[in-house]
Amino acid sequence: MRLPFKDDDYFTKNVNSVFENIRSAYLGAMKTQLTMKKVNVMLGDGSIIHADTFELQKVIVFYQCLIKSLKGWTTTGISRSNTDDLHRIYCEFTQEVGKYYLHGYFGIQFHALPYYRVDKSVIAIQKELAQIADKATESFKSMSSRGNSLVHKELEKIGYSEMGFEELFAKLYEDKALLDYLEGKAISVENDFPEFEEMHKKKIQLFRELNNLLVELYQISPVSIDYNKLMQGEEGVVTYFDIEMIRNQKTKKRDSYINTKRITIDPTNQILSKLNEVEEILQYMMKDEQSKYQPGQ
Repeated sequence: MRLPFKDDDYFTKNVNSVFENIRSAYLGAMKTQLTMKKVNVMLGDGSIIHADTFELQKVIVFYQCLIKSLKGWTTTGISRSNTDDLHRIYCEFTQEVGKYYLHGYFGIQFHALPYYRVDKSVIAIQKELAQIADKATESFKSMSSRGNSLVHKELEKIGYSEMGFEELFAKLYEDKALLDYLEGKAISVENDFPEFEEMHKKKIQLFRELNNLLVELYQISPVSIDYNKLMQGEEGVVTYFDIEMIRNQKTKKRDSYINTKRITIDPTNQILSKLNEVEEILQYMMKDEQSKYQPGQ
């Protein structure tokens, strides 16, 4: 079951309360890492603009510190995922508390927008690409004209030059050998235009150079979002906890449904103790701008 729970029993009230504290502390700590700054970037037309971004590395350092600080929790480390321009970076933690299994998620969801670095090379490369496109168009016209002429002569030799399009199409469909022969003749014309292949290679090289000049700027709304909003693709800071009951200690089979009204005080306090540890660490990290808190320091 995912926090917060909806009942009003002792377990639910206390666990929900500490979860809200965790969510608040996590948002406060993460806001420091998501401070926006203005940078100069270039658009495709060469104009320079001021755009906002946050430093992704600060978020990574934050999660590294959180992982080191949460002693006793199992984690798979920092993970990333993205769909088009929508990105996630997050870490997950798990721990068994008696017969209960705790799973925590801390992440952010943001947009990554591509721009060019402020570099004169961007304009120079784009101009060269435009020139190549013009030259390629002319070469292709010449190549197509010569290829059409060659194919027409071959059709004259076999008496097919006066056929209508549909009739010729039917003949070629029935005679694959003839079709392959004519295609070979048309393709051979490309050998007379070596500059076309050279321009193609040059274009690939220039696009590679242009891609190397791309930078990503990161945009986010530093607000708390829940799991549903995360799935809907909203920007924000997200944390959630799941609590499951371990039905079989040997197989570790778990049940996602738990009856909170039947959880006694002792296991409640054990779970609260683990969650309070998480809140305490986040509170320290929220106060520490450099996110370097570790227990015992």
